[in-house]
Amino acid sequence: MSRAFFFTPRVFFRPLPACLWLLVPLCCLTIAHPAAAQVTLLVPSQPSIEAPAKPDTPDKSDKTARADKTDKTEKETSQAKGKEEQKKNTAEQKIAQTPPSPAAEAAPAPKPQNNETTASQQTDGRSPAAPAAAATTETNGQDAAVSGGAAKPEPPQAPPISEEVDVLISMMRPFRHEGLSMDMPQLFAVLRYDDNTPAKDGVLQPERHDLLGDVEEIRYLDQKAWGANVALSRPGLYQFVIEARPWWDAARDRFVQHYVKTTLPVYGVERGWELPVGQRFEIQPLTRPFGLTAPALFSGRVLFNGKPLDNAPVRMSRINTDKQSAPTPWQEELAARTDKNGQFAFVLNQPGWWCCAAVAAGDPLKGPDGQSKPLELGALLWLYVDGASAEPRKH
Repeated sequence: MSRAFFFTPRVFFRPLPACLWLLVPLCCLTIAHPAAAQVTLLVPSQPSIEAPAKPDTPDKSDKTARADKTDKTEKETSQAKGKEEQKKNTAEQKIAQTPPSPAAEAAPAPKPQNNETTASQQTDGRSPAAPAAAATTETNGQDAAVSGGAAKPEPPQAPPISEEVDVLISMMRPFRHEGLSMDMPQLFAVLRYDDNTPAKDGVLQPERHDLLGDVEEIRYLDQKAWGANVALSRPGLYQFVIEARPWWDAARDRFVQHYVKTTLPVYGVERGWELPVGQRFEIQPLTRPFGLTAPALFSGRVLFNGKPLDNAPVRMSRINTDKQSAPTPWQEELAARTDKNGQFAFVLNQPGWWCCAAVAAGDPLKGPDGQSKPLELGALLWLYVDGASAEPRKH
């Protein structure tokens, strides 16, 4: 019987000099760990606001049948009144053509049984047949309106609503679910689109409201954060945008500034979700950023000063609220680069709030030591992905 021999080579290790061991932690610090990435959080208290359920309404065929029956009854009543009036007028004409007898001329006029009725008729200058004629005229007017003589009604306007939403603004590390202290943003506004939003030179002109005065300091994940309660008086697509203040990142020896936005559809309005909001650096969604179910494909375009930015690094990270561990650091976020048209795409395989962030270089700023330091700009877009077993949201 043949034998199988297994040879295990020996591995010889030489001890590293003490100076090389000191370089190991320094090398680790130069590697950007995905979990340590800082992002500016901008999310509403709910991903969408749905309209209240409408009460049950009768079947359309039943409404049509009742309307036809009503029209038929009105027409029959009008025709009957018209025939009675015609008969009465014919009888009066015959009486007028018959010469009165001498006895009738000599006979005194009969006294009315009701003096008040006669007086009122004389005062109004109407004969007893006048009410019937007026009713006939009104009925004929109704028939004319039914036949198409009336003007078309104006299109119904969306009724006002009374809704509100809380908006959270904070700094955090999504995968670690850690909060970081944040200064008040230097800009916070909301844009509203609907079906009546006007356009100028082919570009929609949404309503814009400054919300910075409504911001209040709060605590989030035991760190200083900001929040605002925003009243929503009309249906529409609301786009919230903030411009953070540049902050000093000592670990990377640079400044960082974020331009952030998120979308909130209210009462089923989705017009305007694909439009840029005019930020200096932003992500334009090419996939509708709401109504997504995991796994979902999301694509977008990176714009810098309104133009597509090619070869820009883009990352997507999810708020790890359940603090699940990843097999490797590379599974803690998704990474890609834009093509020549500034476009990118990701598959979002888990439910929750996702942050899409692109990076570009800005104009240098003076650092703490008085020297010029680089400025890193970040364009962030927050969107929510539902799970496959998510229940319908209730109003």
